[in-house]
Amino acid sequence: MKRYLILFFTLVCVTGLWANNVRFAVDGPRQVIQGQQFQLEYTLYNASGKDLKLPEFKGCKVLYQGTSSGTSVSVVNGKVNRQTTETHVITLRAEKEGSYTFAPATISADGRTLSTNTWKLTVLPPDKASASSGRSGGQSSDNTTLFARLILSKSRIYEQEAVLATIKLYTQASGVQAENYSFPSFEGFVVQDIDLPQNTSFSLENYNGVNYKVAVLKQCLLFPQRTGKITITPGKFDFQVETYQLVNGPFGPMRVPQGVSRSVSTNTTSVEVMPLPSGKPASFMGGVGDFSLSSSISSTHVKANEAITLKLTIKGSGNLKYLKNPELQLPNDFDTYDPKVDVNVKASAGGVSGTRTVEYTTIPRFAGTFKIPAVEFSYFDIKSKSYKTLRTEAYEITVDKGAPGSGGKTVTNFSNKEDLKLLNQDIHYIKLDKMNLVQTPTLYIDNWVYWLWYIVPALAFIVFVIINRKQAKANANVALMKNRKANKVASKRLKVAGKYLKNHDREHFYDEVLKAVWGYLSDKLGLPNSELTKDNVAAELEKYGASAELIAEFNDILGRCEFAQYAPSQTDEAMDELYTQTVEAIGKMENTVKK
Repeated sequence: MKRYLILFFTLVCVTGLWANNVRFAVDGPRQVIQGQQFQLEYTLYNASGKDLKLPEFKGCKVLYQGTSSGTSVSVVNGKVNRQTTETHVITLRAEKEGSYTFAPATISADGRTLSTNTWKLTVLPPDKASASSGRSGGQSSDNTTLFARLILSKSRIYEQEAVLATIKLYTQASGVQAENYSFPSFEGFVVQDIDLPQNTSFSLENYNGVNYKVAVLKQCLLFPQRTGKITITPGKFDFQVETYQLVNGPFGPMRVPQGVSRSVSTNTTSVEVMPLPSGKPASFMGGVGDFSLSSSISSTHVKANEAITLKLTIKGSGNLKYLKNPELQLPNDFDTYDPKVDVNVKASAGGVSGTRTVEYTTIPRFAGTFKIPAVEFSYFDIKSKSYKTLRTEAYEITVDKGAPGSGGKTVTNFSNKEDLKLLNQDIHYIKLDKMNLVQTPTLYIDNWVYWLWYIVPALAFIVFVIINRKQAKANANVALMKNRKANKVASKRLKVAGKYLKNHDREHFYDEVLKAVWGYLSDKLGLPNSELTKDNVAAELEKYGASAELIAEFNDILGRCEFAQYAPSQTDEAMDELYTQTVEAIGKMENTVKK
């Protein structure tokens, strides 16, 4: 009896899980050519259906309808998954060109009504050559037509306005395989890549009266960094195109597939970049797009020497990554630190959208009531072609006196006299208490203070001589001095690289990082420039006591810098990541104890 109960509950659970996987979906082509036959498949999963209701297929003619069913069983990690399908296949013929949206189909299953999503279909006109010869649309599998196009969403834009660039491959061949890519450099633009599916898929597109299979090779947003006419040089692409050759076989002519190497280049195109109109507000931070501004503060009532965080959030679409931070006016008695900036954006064909969060940390040092004025942020609105100014609310901060010894002083008023602010120990109140005046005694030779005037300089001179000799001895050891100063020299070079990073100067950034790393390793390991190779450095690092992970990290940094010299189209995210990785690697090396 116990076994039957366990079996019953198992069946109930499996049935419940199966019921949760019941769904109704539609699948088929998104583009077809006028006169072409195609199929739409309406599939019901894990159930048996009835009362199927199909939508009206505008622009198409239903030729016939069929139904098939099947069952699949899979075992993953010992778990058995069973799935049934009931597929209704609708065969249609495209009758009229245009774009159509088919309403959802519905079906009854397990006591409920299920529906599919809508289906969008584009019917393309037939090829001009095919139409004139009376044949339906389509391409011969022997056709090796292949070319690439660079398509810009706009040819006339404002400075810092995003323009969508799409590189498409057009072909009529039955198969195409990429061998080598060389994308345009997009000089004069900051490039924001748009993520594409890893597996490139082809769709149909009618171009100049001919239907092609089209694949998107690259899609990105370009932000112009200068005005005037900017010309985009062509990119070059190498492919293997599949074709067929007739050969004599034992039973007559045979079609044997073979690959043909083809190289194509994108077209040369240009963009006219207009300068932003005159009359920029003082609070203009270089923003071009459509933005909103909000603010928040951690607290408006604190004690002296307690930190306050003011957060500004800029949200919208446009060049969020390349804005300057809004200027924050704070009272003179507030210590302010460099703001923390967090940019979270997503690039798509519609543009770059997201948020830019700027956190200002400030510490009031003195008690009193202070006001943080409203922050203004101006940007150029593309739609209205005018400047717009946004403002946050103003904040009134009440600062209480801090704990004793914290250095905070209070603002006080005496007998309607002018207020006096006591900052640190610069100004003191007039002392009104009774004072005891003491005459300064005369100095005598037997007074110990008198001898200190001779002893202290003498001791100081002796200490100076000892330190100077040690320093001279250390300076004589060139290798030791280079080892000690390696981190300082590398830090100076990385600061220069950081400036190139802010200016999006990729070529000089990677060159400076490479010089900083090679120079640091040369000074730290005592290797002359003539012996600086990856193998020598790896061996010396291992002798020094560096871990295998740290050695691999230095090799990765050097490899990425060298690769960037031959593949300059690197993103800002990759440059930020390399800069951080380099600083961390040098820091780890400084903490490594020499064997």
